[in-house]
Amino acid sequence: MKKISLLVFLIFSLAACATNPDGSKLSADDEESGVEYYNRAMFNFNYQFNKKVMKPVAEGYKSVTNQFFRDRVSAFFNNLEEPAYFVNNLFQGEIKNSGVSVGRFLINTTLGLAGTFDVAAGWGLEKKKNSFDQTMAKYCVPDGPFFILPIIGPATPRYVIGWSADAYASPLFWALIDVEDDGVDAAVVGATGLKYINIYAENMGLLESLEEGSVDFYATMKSAFLQNRQKFTSLCAENNADEDALSYDFDFGYDDAFDEEME
Repeated sequence: MKKISLLVFLIFSLAACATNPDGSKLSADDEESGVEYYNRAMFNFNYQFNKKVMKPVAEGYKSVTNQFFRDRVSAFFNNLEEPAYFVNNLFQGEIKNSGVSVGRFLINTTLGLAGTFDVAAGWGLEKKKNSFDQTMAKYCVPDGPFFILPIIGPATPRYVIGWSADAYASPLFWALIDVEDDGVDAAVVGATGLKYINIYAENMGLLESLEEGSVDFYATMKSAFLQNRQKFTSLCAENNADEDALSYDFDFGYDDAFDEEME
């Protein structure tokens, strides 16, 4: 997790210190072209990594597993995200949804065989997905510029901070606290690897279809990422509207009673 914190620091350092090679400040046009050049270069690196490493691994993974197994893996890791949902629902004042997240985690972890089955959904407790990224959006924290991270892919500063904060709420993180057993560390790293291999395997077809239908794959992925983030833009306005709707004019009927007496 120290690496994640360092990554966030470097992102903001680079964003704040964009300069030309001679040390002068980048103009808006130079900065945009420079960021675009970096993004495309990093996108190409990630593309080659996915093509030569992730795709063969994912294909091998799919060949030795069936859909039932992959669904159980997805359910297991989705269950580990419930504590983050609880915290962010709480931060956003969604007390009922926070309770649902706690209930889902307890039920699925026990009766759902460590979360591999979503028993809670069958009982009417539907997932109340939330994130720290969404929490910041609700309190009007700007998203920041688009950029590509190594391996991780498309991101914005708010996205990275939210992703990092949510990681601290994961039971996988707490499994590393005050643990000296290397076997436990290896198990957590292996579990994290399995999570992302499973995600890639389940979405490999979608990525291939997007690439086949794209003249500029980078532009397509950038557009898809930013369009997906548009769902957060209304949260700030909705939050401000809720605050504006608050009224401190408590109507106890005193004015009506006063008017009647004056008559």
